[in-house]
Formats: sequence, C-alpha cells, structure tokens
Amino acid sequence: MSGEKILVVDDRRENLLFLADSVLRSEGYEVITAMDGREALEKALNEKPDLVITDLRMPHMDGLEMMAALRKADANIPVILTTFYGSEQAAIQAFRLGAKDYIVKPYDVAEMLESVERALIEQRLRRETENLKEGVEVRRHLEERVRQLHSLCGIGKALTALTDLDEVMRVSVEAAIYLTGADSGQLFLGERGTGKLELRAVRGPSESGARCTRQVASDQIASRVLESEQAVTVERSSGNRAVVSRMAVPVRAGERVIGALAVDAKPAYSLGENDRYQLGILTSFMAVALANAQLIEGLRTQVASCSQQVVEESERVPGVAPRSISVAELGEVQRLADELQALAEATQLLASRLQAPGDAP
Repeated sequence: MSGEKILVVDDRRENLLFLADSVLRSEGYEVITAMDGREALEKALNEKPDLVITDLRMPHMDGLEMMAALRKADANIPVILTTFYGSEQAAIQAFRLGAKDYIVKPYDVAEMLESVERALIEQRLRRETENLKEGVEVRRHLEERVRQLHSLCGIGKALTALTDLDEVMRVSVEAAIYLTGADSGQLFLGERGTGKLELRAVRGPSESGARCTRQVASDQIASRVLESEQAVTVERSSGNRAVVSRMAVPVRAGERVIGALAVDAKPAYSLGENDRYQLGILTSFMAVALANAQLIEGLRTQVASCSQQVVEESERVPGVAPRSISVAELGEVQRLADELQALAEATQLLASRLQAPGDAP
C-alpha cells in the first residue's frame, strides 16, 4: 500500500462507490472516478493515474474502446477490465490491448486487491527502472561537466600565463577546437560598427596546429556576432552537400566586443548549447590573457624606449664620455621593472586560484 492514484470507471453508481470507498480508499489508495468512457479517457490523460479499473459496458465509449484510445495516445497506464458479462472474446481483445487482468463480477474483494497489487508492482518496477536510467544519465552528464570544467581550468591557467599576444590568440583557437571537437577554428578581431574584420589566428581541417596571421577578412557569421554581441550558430552546406554546423561567440574586453571566436564542426555533428557554454568561458579567459599580454607588451616597449633614449643621449656629443644616468631616469626604469614583477605575480595568483579544487571558472 503506497498511496497510488487509481481511476475507477463504472456507469453504475453503487458499483462505483463500493469499489472506490469500501475496497480501495480503505486500503490507502487515492481514488478518482468517472461514469462513462469518454470522461474516463479525459481524466486518464490529464491526471495520469497509476492504474485504471474500468467496466466493459459503458455509455459513449466502452472499456475496450477506451483502452484502444489510451494505447493510441501512448499513455502507458495499466488497466484492469471488469464486467458482468464474462466473455472469452472480450477478455482476449482486452489482453491484446494491454489489459493486466480481466475480472468477472461479482468479484471477491481479496481477488480485486490482489489484482490491483500485481498491476501496481509492475508499474512500480517500471518507474524505478526509468528513475535508475535517468539517474545514470544525470551522473554521466555531471561527470562530463566536471571533466570539462577541469579542462577549462587548465586551459585558463595556460592562457593567463602567456605574455605574447600572438601566442594567446593561437592557443585560444587550439583550445576552442579541443573543447568542441571541431574540425577547424578561427579568431577574428574587429570593432562593432566599423565594418572592419581581421583574421588573427586560424587552423584549417587539414592543418596539424593553429597559426597566427594578420589579414583583412570577410566572414558573415563573425560580423553578425560583432553587431549582435551574441553567439551565433548556423547550419550551412559544404561543397559535397554535407551540412556543417558553425558557431561563433563574442570576445569581450570589458563592456566592448572586440572580436569573435569561431569553430566549424566535423561532418554529421551539430554544435549545441554545451559547446556555446564552453566557448563562452574560454573567451572570458582569453580576454584576461589578451589584456595581460597587451599590458606587458606596453611595459616592455616603454622600458626599451627609455633605454634607447639613454644610449642616444650618451652618443649625442662625439668624444664626450657618456653621462651618468640621472636618479629620475633610474627611478623610472625601476618603476617599470616593479610593475612587470607585480603583474607577473598577479597572473600567477590568478592561475593558482583557477586551479584550486571546487572553484568553478
């Protein structure tokens, strides 16, 4: 006795009340009732009971017709058929339609309860099996997500440790292809509203690794990403008429979209929401790595410029020994060196936090 819901159908009120109140409710079952086949079909489809007990002869739609309608609607509800008119032909037809039992009236209460319990045990086992399958699928999905997050953390650590702009862009394309299992990938940089798009890193289907480039590009998907500032996924036909899935996601620098990271799926594979999710996190790491690399490049340029100015000034007067570097100049060089060191330490701290267990990117 587990409180399952049972639909009782009978056009005779006294039979209906006896079975509902004196037999089933007293055993702890939840009971709903109907007095004709059409009403019973509607309640069965809307309220989804665990079991239907129906009389054979009813107005509007008899028990066999109702069972056929439930089967046509793919309603997997067990049915027990009852009737005063025991007929072998009706019983055979009922079992062909999936009836769990056929009981002739007047029936013994114990016989009815045994039949109900047998039908519900089968239903419970089916439900437990389905829940088990769903649990396995959920666990497999969660394990895959954990694996993906570990991969993303490792990739984020590697990206944020890079100090060369071209290397950041090249590794980002490699990571996008790895995460999505894509056939090729591209990184475009550009600004919304300018109409200018530049291809900065690419890996084709036949190439063993991504390479950096710098060329004006015309890519409708990447342009749509820049204008809409949203990820775009399209299915397009290739030369051999195969459908290829292509996805591009925005690359952001603060509030601005500065480019698009795109991948082309392998034939017969469609890029989905999980791929978009992974590429979105990857571009967040990439934006941090690009900003770090640009800052370090700027600092290196300033240090080189300062050193060059000292050399030029020392060589300005021939035959005159180079003058000593002033305290102010030494201070500027030291300040730039300190900033470089601080940036390196901050990058290392960010990488270690991304690698910490339990931290999602």
